[in-house]
Amino acid sequence: MDLTLKTLETDYGSAFEGCSIQADIEPTVRGIVGRMVQLRSHYESVEKATGVPWWFIGLLHYSEWNFREPAQFERQVVDVLIAKKYHQAKTRTLGAFLWGFDLWHGFRGGVGKESTWVWGGTSILGQNTSRVGAAAVVRYLLQQQMIELGGPKAAVELLVLTDTLFKIKPEQGFKLAEDEKMLVSAGTRLELLTDDPAQGGHVKVRIPDGLLRGQNDRVDWYIFSQHIQLEGTEPNNKPMDPPVAPETKIADQDRGRPIQVPKLGTVYLGDPILKGGHFSWAEATKNGSRIPADETVVNGILKIAEAMEEVRDYLGGRPITINSWYRDPASNSKAGGASRSRHLSGDAVDFVVQGISPPEVNRKLESWWGDRGGIASASVFTHIDARGYRARWDYGF
Repeated sequence: MDLTLKTLETDYGSAFEGCSIQADIEPTVRGIVGRMVQLRSHYESVEKATGVPWWFIGLLHYSEWNFREPAQFERQVVDVLIAKKYHQAKTRTLGAFLWGFDLWHGFRGGVGKESTWVWGGTSILGQNTSRVGAAAVVRYLLQQQMIELGGPKAAVELLVLTDTLFKIKPEQGFKLAEDEKMLVSAGTRLELLTDDPAQGGHVKVRIPDGLLRGQNDRVDWYIFSQHIQLEGTEPNNKPMDPPVAPETKIADQDRGRPIQVPKLGTVYLGDPILKGGHFSWAEATKNGSRIPADETVVNGILKIAEAMEEVRDYLGGRPITINSWYRDPASNSKAGGASRSRHLSGDAVDFVVQGISPPEVNRKLESWWGDRGGIASASVFTHIDARGYRARWDYGF
């Protein structure tokens, strides 16, 4: 029988197109994926050394080692992959990966649609088996949008920076019962659905169901803010909100038009947001066209205004042009911002510094801003926000 990739690639690929996970197997698949996600940092180290995708490494760890001794597996599998020349594979289709999974196991469980190593737990296999195959796991990963076979996934991920507790309430760990908290290891990466600042230096995060415990998992957790970093952004986050010249500048004798804002009452467009500051209400509200919705937004504007004064000082007092500050939902949508953009909260600014390119501004601010909030780079502006925990991404333009 011809077992070459040239012969079998199409068979594996077309079979996957029509496969589904058996209903009674899905909780087990969810648990396998949850463990893979927890150990993802090990698999990404292997991916960096070999170019083989992290999820394929995770499948090998599950099938060969049952997730035991991840550090030792990480060290050994690099050598084996290189010896088997997996790192040189030029065909990177899903059919090729499934064939490669069977090749790794010596086609011991059958070939093509008969392979228990690939099709266990799916509708393809014509026989019952206790083995959960690679296709079931890959199908689940794709359904949860955790991988994209055509390229890198454009989404937000939560990276755990140090061993920490995920908690059901924003309390110190010793105050919670054992079933109200969960230890999560440094290096764990999880898909992130939402994030919000919470009391006591915590962040409230929402993750997809089943990623941590495997089944019946909580999706809302509280984590100490300095223990995590957010990476990536929504695929459609491509804000184009060009600057508008202020109607009235701070130095002008005419303070400009008055506007009414929550908490503060009447302010004038030409007034500095902070006493003695360099940024005006005209800049924060696009000349009064974006009135803060409530006191929370005003607090956000005041908070990031203080940060922008620090940025200005840190970069040598150079003039700064504001592209975008507060955006109400309508203007945020029109600008092409993320659905949960910090601009909606008032505590984010997109800006350009005179005489310094945006990528260089980003580089200078990266370590300085640290875990005080988000920084994002684009070729035409720099984004900064004061959410209170690390978030980093690249707009891609």
